[in-house]
Amino acid sequence: MKKCMFVCAAIAWALAMAPGTAAQDLKEKLAAAKESAARNAKAMRSYSWLEKTELSLKGEVKNSKVDSVMYGPDGKLVKTPVVEPPPPEKKRGLKGKVIAKKTGEMKEELEAAAALVQLYVPPSPDKIQVVMNAGGASLSQAAAGAVSLQFTGYEKAGDALILTFDGAVKALRQISVKTWLNKPDNPVTLNVTMQSLPDGLDYPATVVLSIPSSNIDVRITKSNYQKRAP
Repeated sequence: MKKCMFVCAAIAWALAMAPGTAAQDLKEKLAAAKESAARNAKAMRSYSWLEKTELSLKGEVKNSKVDSVMYGPDGKLVKTPVVEPPPPEKKRGLKGKVIAKKTGEMKEELEAAAALVQLYVPPSPDKIQVVMNAGGASLSQAAAGAVSLQFTGYEKAGDALILTFDGAVKALRQISVKTWLNKPDNPVTLNVTMQSLPDGLDYPATVVLSIPSSNIDVRITKSNYQKRAP
């Protein structure tokens, strides 16, 4: 009987403490995530890198380009073309007009997709703070030794930014986004695989954006990160 009373009391204590403990754990990990994002965003501005962008329609690459990228003095990305695809051969008649129209539409999709990626990658510590203040952040266990933090309403109504860190919330390992392109009923998914440089910079090595309604995938591969002269 006494053993039962002890066990029941222990369970009751654990249940009573859990909400507060969970809230404190979330608060600490959110603060660590914000600090990590701020540190990484600042470090990223001192680098240049190569960025290959490929647009695929129904699994077939239709358009690609390679840019040299860096941050300008105003904090905005500056892209300089390194490799661009040759202009498509012009066809005459109705078929030529259809191809030209489709090519133009795909170029617009590519530009819109690239702009959308920049809204989420890299994560903004200021936007993270706004979501935290609004109570839109939550914590979940990811794979062994990793934690995921979800920020709902990060950039658009109904979207979700999910950051997966190592257990200490120091190294960002993956970014997942559920959002939309031009209207809420046109969903888009974004998955980013992160890698780290020897100096600790976490950078988005591979970015894959999928637009199911258009059967379009945009794959961005970032490489050759170089420290710029101060």
